Amino acid sequence: MRSRRPHARAALPAVLLPAPLLPAVLLPALALAVGVLAAGLAAPGVARAEYRAYELEVVDLYDCRLNKRERCRTGNVTTGLDPQQYLLTHGGPYHIGVLLLATWMCHGDTSFYKPVCPRPVTRNPRFNAGDDVVIALEKHITEGWRGRVEVAYYQQSVRSNVYGVRFPERRNVYARYFEKDLKKAGAAASAPAPAGAAPGPAAGTPPGAAPAAAIAAQPAAPQPVAAPPP
Repeated sequence: MRSRRPHARAALPAVLLPAPLLPAVLLPALALAVGVLAAGLAAPGVARAEYRAYELEVVDLYDCRLNKRERCRTGNVTTGLDPQQYLLTHGGPYHIGVLLLATWMCHGDTSFYKPVCPRPVTRNPRFNAGDDVVIALEKHITEGWRGRVEVAYYQQSVRSNVYGVRFPERRNVYARYFEKDLKKAGAAASAPAPAGAAPGPAAGTPPGAAPAAAIAAQPAAPQPVAAPPP
């Protein structure tokens, strides 16, 4: 009879670091971990959390459809939820519509129902809420549009004021712009004339028509003169 012998298994080579190399590998990692732990314990309160805040315009679409309103009810809310999260947690797109008005960074957290930090105020603003402006952003779809500033705040990341502009004549489209991309509406017409220059025609005067001051200085004609065509 042939005796059964257990199959010999190939022994795996043991990979061991030489004893002198163990301290050289472990000691730096251990020192780094101890240093990070000591820094965290020695300076409590230095590291702060941050989060992003959002100002949203919320439209009640469900009520608008149910009651067949011509203008839907809207309201503004400041929250730590981005527009998509707020939409999904407050009824979904069938019930509400959400529009982003402004966003900024806050330090701290919103635990224990803390309110989000307020919107940063503008710094040396050229425009204020309610001002009529014209878009001066070249090669943009809204270039030349006339709108009204609705929201103004300072954005620290780009060190610039940001303005939310509403366009009532464009189906109430809303967009945000940097300060350099806006100019006041009618700024050219209100600019002072150079010293000694004759006054120009008023805004809205047809081409070729004489200024109002020049017409007033002329003697009255015996026959009424028709105004030139625009």
